[in-house]
Amino acid sequence: MSETNKTKLNASAITVGKELPVDVYHKSGVLLVKRGHYVLTEEQKQRLLSNGEIDKGTQMAVAERELRERREKQVEQERKERESRESRALNPLIEMDTLSHKIRGVLNHFFHVHDFEQTITLIADRLLLLADKQPDGLIAACLLVPFQDYGSIHSLHTAAILAVLGRRLRLPPEEMQVLICAALTMNISSTKLQTELTKQEGKLTNEQRNDVYGHPLLSSALLRDLGVENERWHLLVQQHHEEWNGSGYPYGLVRDDIDPGAHLIRLTDVLTSLLVTQAHRPGRLPSIALGRLFKGEFSEFDPRFVALLIKELGIYPPGSFVRLANREIAVVTHRPQEGSNQPRVAAVRNANGEVYGEPLPRNTRQSEYAITEAVSLKEAGVRPAFLLKIWSI
Repeated sequence: MSETNKTKLNASAITVGKELPVDVYHKSGVLLVKRGHYVLTEEQKQRLLSNGEIDKGTQMAVAERELRERREKQVEQERKERESRESRALNPLIEMDTLSHKIRGVLNHFFHVHDFEQTITLIADRLLLLADKQPDGLIAACLLVPFQDYGSIHSLHTAAILAVLGRRLRLPPEEMQVLICAALTMNISSTKLQTELTKQEGKLTNEQRNDVYGHPLLSSALLRDLGVENERWHLLVQQHHEEWNGSGYPYGLVRDDIDPGAHLIRLTDVLTSLLVTQAHRPGRLPSIALGRLFKGEFSEFDPRFVALLIKELGIYPPGSFVRLANREIAVVTHRPQEGSNQPRVAAVRNANGEVYGEPLPRNTRQSEYAITEAVSLKEAGVRPAFLLKIWSI
């Protein structure tokens, strides 16, 4: 190596315990250490720095590589910090409360919404993000977050559970998005009527019955007026009340003529409606609703979809409450992990009914903490704010 091509060895090129990235030469031009040799001690490193030189072209390549690696590390660190911030901010109970207010305004005042389709799509994307990052918390939010407007929250809950189930089915992103958008808007023409009916104890009037039977087609028509041109979106909305036995509406389609996506929406639609107390009937406990759904008491559904729904939610879904063998009342926090059939829970009240200062994790595989029965939110008597930290990352 000629004098003109030599340059002093930079300390950053040597790391004790790692391979040398370059050939190192003595000042006389004799090769001291070949590339790939390990520098094992600090003393060895200092000797090389005192006497070693490397080729200028190699030094430039090393510098460029170091710069590239620093940039890559910086980009990766920024990505991790961004994801960490997003995860910390992604509390599903807070998110559901925010989304419930947003969807209420959108579905009740749709003609005043600027760029309606984009607004619905953004809500759908947020639900899909929650289903991906915080599925247990999203399920819990559907059971815990209070609401005032049933008509809009029912569509939001249906879409949320559908987003969780879609992960289990591994549906393509485009299909998932249109399914969620359809679920959010399936009742857009009858949002106020849906809310009114939850407070009505008597039978439907003829006018109400006509509105109910006509709402899938009217909702589709409204969506066209609002600029939605996706034909599959319209198909799903039009068919979301069709039944396999032909008793559904508005077309009275039978099993083979019903879109599977619409059938899936119908399944989550029925489940979420069963959980809410209405004037003419009390809401079912999640474990009871899922059990009766499995038995086919409410409608005939694809057994594969029903089995997957129960497997995904669990008999005791996150956000539901249970009594333990030691008489504590606990909230279910997470579904069973792979290879287990016991969910994770946190005790909120002791055997005497006193509320703990904070939820206390319990191992339900231990006999004293085994689940003995489901209890209602009313009996548990805790506010959602008390449970916020459970699903915070």
